[in-house]
Amino acid sequence: MKKKNIILIIIVILTVGIAGYLSYTWYWATHTGSRSGRIIDAVTGKPIEGVVVNYTWKFSAFMMIVYGGSHAVYETTTDKDGYYLIPNQRVKKRVSFFDGLVPETVIIYKNNYAVYELLRTYKKPPVGRSFGYTSENQPYFKKNNLVKLYPWKQGESHDKHISWINTALYSCPESELLRKEIQEERKRATEENLAKYK
Repeated sequence: MKKKNIILIIIVILTVGIAGYLSYTWYWATHTGSRSGRIIDAVTGKPIEGVVVNYTWKFSAFMMIVYGGSHAVYETTTDKDGYYLIPNQRVKKRVSFFDGLVPETVIIYKNNYAVYELLRTYKKPPVGRSFGYTSENQPYFKKNNLVKLYPWKQGESHDKHISWINTALYSCPESELLRKEIQEERKRATEENLAKYK
């Protein structure tokens, strides 16, 4: 009788443990958590309203190979005080053996400013950088992140700038706000290219 009870207790403990582990790993492998921050002008220090903030998450698979099938994209714009909030996102798994989320892709842009992108490095904390300001690494934090957005630097190439943005956009195909915001920069890049052949 006692032996049966012990076996039953072990089975219950194992069942509860396995169920708890699976539910825990399922949640953390499919939920991003919230993100927040503030964006200011790197020169004046003043908050910038209406900046497009784009976050994209994708799954990783065996040996950290990125799986592009399932992903989550969330875009917003900053308020009058430069703040943004990205709520928790659920990323749907399409295949059960994909094990987790790759760190987010972050693109921040406003017309007449250099685009900011979170760099794909393993630095702790991670860093972001603006186009044309390669020596100005900015620490990145998931909560209360501060981004200094740099005004467009005269003499920089609009064509190279838009190419850099297009490369970043490859990771987030559903970025409607960002695609709309870069229309003026696309026109400048086209004019720049036409001027080369005159």
